[in-house]
Amino acid sequence: MRRLFEVAMRIIEGLAIKEAVKELFIKLNYSPVSLENIVFTDSGMDYFEKQLAEIIDKNCKMAKTEKRPLCQDCGVAQIFVKMGKNVTFSDSPSLEILINKGVEEAYSEGLLRKSTVVDPFERMNEGKNLPAFIHYELCDGDTFEISGIAKGGGSENVSAQKMLVPAAGREGVADFVFETLKNAGGKGCPPYFAGVGVGGTFDSVATLAKKALLEQVCEDNELLEMIDEKIKGLGFGVLGFPGKCPVKAVYVKKAPTHIAMMPAAVALNCHSFRTGKVEL
Repeated sequence: MRRLFEVAMRIIEGLAIKEAVKELFIKLNYSPVSLENIVFTDSGMDYFEKQLAEIIDKNCKMAKTEKRPLCQDCGVAQIFVKMGKNVTFSDSPSLEILINKGVEEAYSEGLLRKSTVVDPFERMNEGKNLPAFIHYELCDGDTFEISGIAKGGGSENVSAQKMLVPAAGREGVADFVFETLKNAGGKGCPPYFAGVGVGGTFDSVATLAKKALLEQVCEDNELLEMIDEKIKGLGFGVLGFPGKCPVKAVYVKKAPTHIAMMPAAVALNCHSFRTGKVEL
């Protein structure tokens, strides 16, 4: 019976999971997405905005080569686990323990700032950057993927969600995205990566928006075109200074929802876009 179980299930060592999480979050903070393609492809940028983008791009490259965090805000650890039903793991009673241990070691060994406080009012910082905020997705087969985002407080503070009525349609969602970006201005360190979630429920739509960021997909081209058109009127650019490049990319995910609802969320990420995935 044990032999049949071993054939059917793929067992992943807990140590390998912990090490994968640790290496992922160290790498994310040292190797954010470069802004090089903004600098060289946007002909509408003026000289000053181009200089700002080039400085940020230089910082991105220095972070990679010198193994230093690009930003002093090394973020909270957000984890998305995709796990097949034919997978199990060893060395721990739960995945949560393994993942949190990997995050703790990443922020300690990687010399990353620990920004998580254990209580929203008392604000005590234990110096562990825990807990990681973990989302699970079960699937068929023997897939085991861990995706991570190191999410800074600045861009998280200017993200937003709203319960729209169905009659608002795509135009209403595009207006909401524009309002969110307009209110954000330079506070979240643009150019932004924007994840837009539409549908689901009040509690799930914000996660949907973050999954749009994580997967870098667009599930509604018509909505994306409306958003892109409205972005042209934002009136600010790199780091919130006057310019033409307030947003680097917009991603959209949709989900089924109630007949009387149309939840929408905008998850903004600063120019230090720290996301990645490992497969075990």
